[in-house]
Formats: sequence, C-alpha cells, structure tokens
Amino acid sequence: MEKCGNCNSTNLEYLPDVDGASWVRHTYKQKNGKWVISVTGNLSSGKNEGTDNVSKIDTRDIYFNDGMSFFYCMDCTCEMHGRDLK
Repeated sequence: MEKCGNCNSTNLEYLPDVDGASWVRHTYKQKNGKWVISVTGNLSSGKNEGTDNVSKIDTRDIYFNDGMSFFYCMDCTCEMHGRDLK
C-alpha cells in the first residue's frame, strides 16, 4: 500500500488527468491497497452528471502506464509524483 511521502497517510488520490485533457473527470482513490476509480460525468456539457465507481486497478498498473504519475494526499493536502511515495 502506497503512503504519502510527507505524513505517511494512505488516504491518497491518483490524478491521471491532472492536465484536464479528458472529457470526463476521473480520479482513483486508494482503498485497501487497490486504486478505485471515481468518474464524474461529461464536463463538456457544463454540468456534472454524477459519480460511479466502475473499475479497480493495482499500483503496478499505474506505474506501468503512467511514467509521470501524480498523487494528492487527502489528509495533509500534499501533492507529489509517484517517486515521492513511500
């Protein structure tokens, strides 16, 4: 399980579309060692159309597919790259 490099919290969020290049807002929150996706509806319509958990991934999936992974600690509000996690 990944931990915040600042406060050791496991209450982390992975932000795969930190640049806002996606037509949906999606984040992954770490729950019991798995990264669970949270998708908020189509933002191009100007409104959020709800949230639905639709998939789970492993930490290795993040590192394999995203060489510049970006995380946010929901406890201490620290922003960090994957290499900064413990």
